Amino acid sequence: MDRVRALTLSAEEDLALFCAYLAQQRLGHRVFEEQGRQVLEVASAAEAERVRSDYAAWRDGRLILRRLPQSPRTSMSWRAALRAYPVVTALTALALMGFPATWQIDAGVLGRWLPWLTIVPIDGGDGELRFASLYGALADGQLWRLVTPIFIHFGVVHLLFNVAVVIEFGRRIERGAGSAVLLLLTLLIASISNVAQFLVTHAPLFGGLSGVAYGLFAYVVARGRFDPAPVWQVNPSFSVGVVIMLVTMSSGVTEWFGLHIANTAHWVGLSVGALAALFWLPQRGSDERRRSNRET
Repeated sequence: MDRVRALTLSAEEDLALFCAYLAQQRLGHRVFEEQGRQVLEVASAAEAERVRSDYAAWRDGRLILRRLPQSPRTSMSWRAALRAYPVVTALTALALMGFPATWQIDAGVLGRWLPWLTIVPIDGGDGELRFASLYGALADGQLWRLVTPIFIHFGVVHLLFNVAVVIEFGRRIERGAGSAVLLLLTLLIASISNVAQFLVTHAPLFGGLSGVAYGLFAYVVARGRFDPAPVWQVNPSFSVGVVIMLVTMSSGVTEWFGLHIANTAHWVGLSVGALAALFWLPQRGSDERRRSNRET
């Protein structure tokens, strides 16, 4: 669908308040600079006419817009979060629910629920860890195992860090591209990174949202190369810091402190997220692009 130019204005004019109004009215739009002027585009001629009318009313005083103070993010209720970000909320809730599954590991006990979350069935009844084959588990219809390792966490710090990253970049994707895109991305990244981790290490006792977190981060950064909307823009210093941290963990230095990191899942998750953005360019989906261009 071809987009329609609604306004062409001076580059010095501040449209932040007007764009916030359009977002509140659920009018998807995009603002970009062209030849020293700023252009506001919308999806249809009807929306363009409404934008022009509202802009004229705003400028001549018939439409009064006020900048409202932003409420702290922590004030959002679970009900409001579920409506605005259902997939992010579900991922957070499932990670919290799955956390107790690992509480007995330090005592040498697998517990009741952990064997159901690992990528393959595991058993350690006599103190020796045994596990089934991945092919056998999938052939038996246990397809959930491709995803459920992302809900296994081995400590509070592990859990909170992963959840924080998923919330940050998951909200961006859910707001910019929609819940369906975030859900499909999560399932794709989780499945591929979990299988890769198991096939490389042949160790079934791994988990965490970090592979998904790296994938969502990579998707946002890569998509930001093609779409100038604010929701896709990430501070370059943050991006460099993430890569440096990933390289450092992959060097094996964490094992000196007894921390064994699922580095394969991290690198594969990062790659899958970036490739998904490269193959899923904004112009290929007008609905997703329209949502992504709303002011945040």
